[in-house]
Formats: sequence, structure tokens, C-alpha cells
Amino acid sequence: MKNFYLVCLTILSFGLTAEVSPEKMSQIDTSVGSMSMNELRDRRAFLINEQSYLQETQGSTQNPSTVKSTSGRLAEIRAELSAIQKALIAIVGVAAISSLSDDGYNDNVPPVITVNGANPATVELGDAYSDAGATANDAFHGSTPVTSSSNVDTSAVGSYTVTYTATDLDGNTATASRTVNVVDTTAPVVTVTGDNPATSELDATYTDAGATATDLSGAVEVVTTGEVVTDKLGEYTLTYTATDASGNAGTASRTVNVTDTTSPNFTSPSTFTIDEELTEIGVVTATDNDAEGLTFTIGETTGPAIRGAQAASKLQITSDGVLSFDIAPDYDLQVPDIFLESEPDAFNTTSNTIESLSGYETGATMDFTATVTVSDSTGNTTTQDITVQVRDVGGVDDDTGTGTGTGTGTATGTGTTGVGSNLNTRPQFTSSDTFVVDENVTDIGTVVATVPANGITITYTIGATTAPAYVNNERAQSQLQITSGGDLSFDIAPDYDLQVPDYASAIDQDLYDDRDAYLDCTGTGLGAAACQQTLKTKSLDGYKSGATMNFTAIVTATTSLGVTNNQTVTVQVRDVGGFDDDTGSGTGTGTGTGTGTGTNTIDGING
Repeated sequence: MKNFYLVCLTILSFGLTAEVSPEKMSQIDTSVGSMSMNELRDRRAFLINEQSYLQETQGSTQNPSTVKSTSGRLAEIRAELSAIQKALIAIVGVAAISSLSDDGYNDNVPPVITVNGANPATVELGDAYSDAGATANDAFHGSTPVTSSSNVDTSAVGSYTVTYTATDLDGNTATASRTVNVVDTTAPVVTVTGDNPATSELDATYTDAGATATDLSGAVEVVTTGEVVTDKLGEYTLTYTATDASGNAGTASRTVNVTDTTSPNFTSPSTFTIDEELTEIGVVTATDNDAEGLTFTIGETTGPAIRGAQAASKLQITSDGVLSFDIAPDYDLQVPDIFLESEPDAFNTTSNTIESLSGYETGATMDFTATVTVSDSTGNTTTQDITVQVRDVGGVDDDTGTGTGTGTGTATGTGTTGVGSNLNTRPQFTSSDTFVVDENVTDIGTVVATVPANGITITYTIGATTAPAYVNNERAQSQLQITSGGDLSFDIAPDYDLQVPDYASAIDQDLYDDRDAYLDCTGTGLGAAACQQTLKTKSLDGYKSGATMNFTAIVTATTSLGVTNNQTVTVQVRDVGGFDDDTGSGTGTGTGTGTGTGTNTIDGING
């Protein structure tokens, strides 16, 4: 029996290789198409019996011509059986075909299924899957219909199976399958939220808007890396990364520019007050987000008019804000020069005064103005009009003036002094015994003495300074000094805005926290007696804005012949204000008149 099947398979192989002409196929189709169901069954049974006979014949002969002619007929039989199969299927269906095999025909060989395309196949997550299908061929019935079933889900990563089934007319069933792998090779899409590039102001708080991500697999987390340093100008990068379950990573970035668009602000006052004959004025200050990069410049100076001409002194400033004059304003020198050139007769050599120069009297203030510009490193600018008030502190060009503040009148007079032969006459001080200056100044003025004799010179010396007391009876460091020519000055400029708080804060910080209450002896929570005692030991009594602090010393005038005379000189230093000061005020006027006469006998002649 085994050999029989081998022979049949051999014969079948021959039959399958034989070809049926198109004309013969047309005849077969026409003939089959005209048959009834019973005729089709009968014809089918006949052909199966003939087929079996011919197959046996082929198996038992070795004659090539017999095999060839038998193969041709077997091809025609199979073509006609195929046409009959199609006709029967059209009439009774596939399921009922096997019931028609009642003629001894025995087919138990299932069809052969061929899977089309790649196996295994790959499809991207989320893509539509289109199956390539399969074909089936049956040894007895030829091409056989194929059905398929599938569990492929492209919305989820995984391995899936497509099953193919083919059943021939004799009920023999064959199956085949394809593996379909759903994979995810697509990275998440990261979308930056908000402005890109973004801008943040220098020293401002930067709040990032973040980013979102979408992926085929669903929601994924976004991780942000990078830093924005808001206290430093520059360009910074933030990177956003999203990684899905399959390890695919998507990135996006944002550029953040830290910029400075804020202009500087002046913190120093717009008005400075100094005495004449000084070049140093003070320091102009400002704050900015980028404080290290501030630079200062100044415009043209508008100065006071001196008999129709602008003063020669000009304001100047360094890049770091130090304000000064290029030439120290000195109206005792400048005014007479101009005045004498135009009106020499107006200068009275007897009284050594200038008879008229309106407004430039002792105590008058002369204003110099200019515009200061401060610029930061990014080019932001702010301007401020600066006024420098220069006080005329007195001199040969000054008249008697009046003003506000505590003061006393000084009587002055003129007279004729004769020149005598007494060379032992003591020098007489003609300058005032009191000088008034503001704090933070070293130059004070000139002590002057005269002697009624020709050819005699005078030199000046000074004794120890009696200075105002600080806390615990500490004395001020500033000492009076004098040149041989009588120029009086401080070795160290008194500055109570700096010196006093150093003592006060070191002793009692709590009382120092409120300077106004502290110096006024109010709001301290102390009784009257205790408060007064506290002020005695822990404060500088009376040093408020407008107050004067007295430095005294004895000045000795010595003639070239060794004759001396002494005068106690007092220098009143005004506290012009600061963070340790309260408000003080005073009113007063001072005037003075006097007359003098002098006689001396020189060899009997009245001088």
C-alpha cells in the first residue's frame, strides 16, 4: 500500500505538470456549465474512476509514451473535476461537497498553505496593520480558499498571531500562522510651553513654563535639566527630556536670556554744600541691578556770573562718582582781579574792602550746576541735575552780612595809628578770635596780627588743642595746627557722622537703633533722671544738625624782635547733618560798628 501511494504521488506529479490548452479548458467549462446537479455528480464519479484507473496504469508501466499520454488525460480529468467542483460549490456549498463523494473516491490529503510576505512581520505601534494573506493548493482539487483569524492589536506593544485555514472539497483542513510583532521605535514629541526664547530681568525670579510630551504609548514624564542664573547676565539653556517605556527619548530646549533693562537710581543727594577754596566736593552714588558696572559722566558746568563772566571753576567727576572742582572757587582772589581791572577806583586801599559786589558777601552761597549721567554695563542710563553750593566764608571782598543761625555781632572800627619808635610794642591780633567751618574740612582760615613798626615780621605758633568730649570723656582726634604765616587748619577733618556712631553703637546697640529718639532722650523707656544719665555717658550731647562743636587753642604771635602776644582762638565746627543727627535750628542777627583813634609820639611829632 505504501508503494501504491508513492506511485500515485509520482503519477500526480506528472499530471500536475501537464498543461491543458485554453481551447480544451473552454470546452470543459461549456460542458460543465450545461450540466444539472445529478449530471455533475455522475460525471464526477466517472472521472474519479477514470482517474484512478489511469493512475494505476501509470504506476504499473515503464513505457514513456504510455506515461505521457496518460499524464495528458489526467490533466484534462483534473481540469474538468476542478470545474465540476466549482459548479457544485455554487449549488450546494463547501460544507456539503463531502457528501457527494459516494463513488469510492478517497482524498485524505489536506491542502498546502503558503503564507505571503514576511513572517514574522513587524508593525509600528499605532499604525494600521494590513495582512499580506496566504494561498492554499490541494493535491486533488487545486487552488483552495483560505480563511484567516487574527488578534493583532497595534495599540499595544507585543507579539500577535494570524492563523490561516484552508479546507478542500473532501473536508481535509490545513492551517498555517504568521507572527506579527507590534513595536515602538518612535520617540515622544516634546513641546515647549511659553516663549522660546524667553527673557528674564537681571536679579528677578525666573519661573519656567515647562514643557509637555505626547507619545504613542500614552502619557510620559518630562524631566528638565539646566539652570538659569538670574544674577548674572547671559544666555542659558534648559533641556526637556521625555523617555517612553520602550526607551525612546525625545528632547526639546528653551533659551533663556538674562537681560538688564532697568536704569540705575541715584542714592546721593542732588545738592552738595562746601566752602570756597576747596576742590573736593563729595561722591555721587547710585544703585543698579548690575552695581559693579556703574560709570559716571558729567556735562557742562553752569557757574555763577562774576561781573558778567562765568566763574572759571568747572565741575568734574571720575568714572566711579568722585565729584570735584578742577579749580577751587576762591572769590577773595577771583573777584578783585576782575573788579580792579574794570574799576580800579572802586578799590579803597585804606579800608582794604571792595565797595560793591552784589550778592557775594560773607555767608552767601554761589551755585554751580551740571547734569550727571550714570550708566550701567548694558547701556541703561539715568541723569540727575547736581547743584554744588559754594559758601563764601569771608575775605577782602566781603561786606557785613546777616543770616539765620545763632550768632553775635562783632564791633569793628577804623582809626589812624601812628608809627612810633617803641619797638617793644606787642603785636596786636586783627583777625577774629572765632572761626566757623563745617565738618569734613581741614582748612580753617588765617590768623593775622600787626605791629606799629616798619620792617618787623611776625610768626605764629599754637598750643595744645582743647577738643570736644566724646563718650566716657574721650576727646576728638582732630587737632588745631598753624603755619608760621598764620594759616590755621585741622590735621584731621572733624567728621562726627563717622566718629560718633562708632562709640554709640559699640556701647548700646539697642539705643542706637533709633538715633532720633536716642539723641532726644525720648522713646527709650527710661525715666527722666536715668535718661539724662545715659545721655551723659553714652552720647555726644548737643551734636545735632546745626550745632557747633568748639575746638580751642592759644595762638602766639612773635615779632622778629622776640616780642609776643597771645590770643585764644576758637574754631566752631558745624555739624551739617548725617544719619546720627537730629534736626536743629536757630535764628539770630549780628551787626557791629565801632570807631578807634590812635596817637603816638615819635620824637615829639604827633603821628
